[in-house]
Amino acid sequence: MKKFLLLATLLTFVVDVQSQKIEVVDTDGNGIHLVTLLNEDGNMIGTTDLNGTIADVKGTTKIVLTHVAYKPQLVDVTSLKDGRVTMEDLDYSLAEVVVKPKPLIYVETFYRVYAFANDSLRYYLAGIMPNAYNMEKKKVKSGSYMESYGEFAHGKGIAITWGARAQEFKADRIHKSGAIDILKGGKSRDSYFLTLSDEGKGRKRVSNPEGTVGFIETEGNEVHMALEAGKMQMYRNKRLGQNRLLQAREKRGYDYEFNEIFSLNEEGNSTVADLVMSSDHWEWNGGKGRMKFIIETYATEHAYIDEKEFKAKKNVLKKTYVSEMKLDDLEAYATSHGVPTLTPSIRKAIEGLMKKK
Repeated sequence: MKKFLLLATLLTFVVDVQSQKIEVVDTDGNGIHLVTLLNEDGNMIGTTDLNGTIADVKGTTKIVLTHVAYKPQLVDVTSLKDGRVTMEDLDYSLAEVVVKPKPLIYVETFYRVYAFANDSLRYYLAGIMPNAYNMEKKKVKSGSYMESYGEFAHGKGIAITWGARAQEFKADRIHKSGAIDILKGGKSRDSYFLTLSDEGKGRKRVSNPEGTVGFIETEGNEVHMALEAGKMQMYRNKRLGQNRLLQAREKRGYDYEFNEIFSLNEEGNSTVADLVMSSDHWEWNGGKGRMKFIIETYATEHAYIDEKEFKAKKNVLKKTYVSEMKLDDLEAYATSHGVPTLTPSIRKAIEGLMKKK
């Protein structure tokens, strides 16, 4: 019996030594939600929770940290003090749009879609999307997808579907179940059983009766919203008696989380035209194992235009990118618009997919 207890103690010690908790914070010490952690081969280690923590980096010594709003970072886990990593702001900003008497506001976006199966990258999709928002009709007009050289076998049918959700700027969510209604107490706040608590310095905690589900930070006219939307949806399913949907989500291990950064206009509201950047994460248990989709979207240009000018912009993008959109072309576009380029690890994984194509 003593030998058994000694063996159990040693095994516990080995597990504790091998596991490594990481806490990722900003320069103010606040935890950063949805930081993606990869190893040097571009395989997924995991993502941070609302407090900026991840329980275990799975024995990996060097990890790559990426986030839509922060500078990418390579970290040696053994050099960390108390497992804490501080990430620097991306300092990403869009030029202010001068209001002109034109019916559309143009929003050009650069997007990347990563699809992982069992933590291994399986698909990658990236491109440039021309969009126009009709302010009078409150309607989004989207251009054609610019297919990239990095779109791989079976990726088109899956990735482009999820990409479309990102490119629509979640117009309904912003107005019906997103930041503005949460900030001002609209219908979505009630229908999702949400409450807000002020933590000072422009930071609010978003909770439902089961606990914290997000944070909203406001600085000047910019809002950063981080929500565990899957928890919000499943609690709502439970309260409304939507048992079949709840059971299906529980069976699939469903999870959906997002970060969204946008600007408030002079009236203190936000429209689809005010997007700055967003990151959406979906996870579920699929036929090929644990599936994870990450979508990053950056608004790269805002301008007031008319229908003729919108058509011209679409034609320029189509002529420039559709016929020969290669990975280097996309990265050159990212660099010229202040978007972080791919880290060496994820680039390595993408090039590995390209060789298999």
